[in-house]
Amino acid sequence: MSTRGRFIFFVVFVLFLCFVLTTLSHAQFYQPFQQELDLALTKARWRVGPFRLYPTIQFRDIGYDNNIYRMRENDEPIADFRATISPEIKAYLLYRDWMIFTFTENPEYVFFAKETRERSFNNEFNADLKVLLFRRFVLSGGYGYLNARRRATSEFDVRADMKARTSTFNFFYESASRLSFGFTGQVRDYKFEDIFAPGEEIYVSRQLDREETSGVLEIYYRIHSQTLFFLSGGFSEYVFDYPESKWRDSYSYQVYSGLRFPLLGRMRGTIALGYKQLNPRAEYKKKFSGIVGNTFIDYRVGRFALRFGYNKDVHFSYWTNNAYFIENRYTPGLSFYLNQFIRLDYNFFYGKSRYPEAEVIRLPDEGYVEFFRTDKHYSHTAGFVVRLVRNTGIGLTVNYWRRDSTDFRQNRSRWFVGGFITYEFY
Repeated sequence: MSTRGRFIFFVVFVLFLCFVLTTLSHAQFYQPFQQELDLALTKARWRVGPFRLYPTIQFRDIGYDNNIYRMRENDEPIADFRATISPEIKAYLLYRDWMIFTFTENPEYVFFAKETRERSFNNEFNADLKVLLFRRFVLSGGYGYLNARRRATSEFDVRADMKARTSTFNFFYESASRLSFGFTGQVRDYKFEDIFAPGEEIYVSRQLDREETSGVLEIYYRIHSQTLFFLSGGFSEYVFDYPESKWRDSYSYQVYSGLRFPLLGRMRGTIALGYKQLNPRAEYKKKFSGIVGNTFIDYRVGRFALRFGYNKDVHFSYWTNNAYFIENRYTPGLSFYLNQFIRLDYNFFYGKSRYPEAEVIRLPDEGYVEFFRTDKHYSHTAGFVVRLVRNTGIGLTVNYWRRDSTDFRQNRSRWFVGGFITYEFY
């Protein structure tokens, strides 16, 4: 066997071992081999030995938050100054035109001036090996690790430490024409920190620690340049760690279709709509079936940039007796370029979370009431960006957020004013 043949055999063996021994969350979009190779060659311009590097750094949320724990007004909300610095480096190792190794490291520091318990060092890294075999078959495997203090879903008023480990396996056939199809398997393990903060004392780990396993069949058709039509369908299983949360164990079927266009003229983004059925294994719990979506479009015309996002999915609940809640999100936005140096921004967010099963809560007068919880979220963000050099700019933003709920205990509001740096002044 030749040196190249032995190397290919070794890579295939390692990837197969990863697939079998690691545990198989939702698959990420597959990126064709040539498309990823072109990205590495054009985007990563720095060279250090055999590696191509693409470093970035983000400064965001630098400002004043009047309610960092999202407390009710009559509970005397706590305000603080905060800031986030997030450097990232993406490294590519290419071997001729048939192997791509990608490594991404993204440490992050979140600073609070007074509330030291909220200060955190977050970190996320991902490694992925992709091999092109016989010019048509693409075999890849990846591992990701996330350790971050954040609000995992809209139910979280207080940020909590979350750890996620992800293992992914892909096997695809890329035809000489425009068609690609294959299989993606993934397993993701979630671990959460319990919350002990003003207004919160919840054992999140016992409610949400779980393992998610999925397998997805995917078809991609290249319409034009990097624009892809896709169709995917798969199965996911959700197994919770603690015995008291086993009633949340579930499985789901889902199918998605849409368009992905990283760049098509003045438009970029993804249109994805589909159908999902989530089935709790506890027979007395309600099932979900219906339309789901994950869409974001950015379109530039003249001096205007128009944005629209839509997301609908189900999320596991830790706060109620419901296994899950259904959430719709709409995010329209508009930017106006006064000239080549100043941009005005406005974004609106509306979300609605609906819980399928009734709750019983105790009222202040010692009585009890049964109701179906529904939350409505509103957010207005306005600001401007001043261009510094090329596509880099510095911005100022003001944000107001409010949640109205049929559960009066969940009504909240907060506002934030601060600055950020963007690399997308285009």
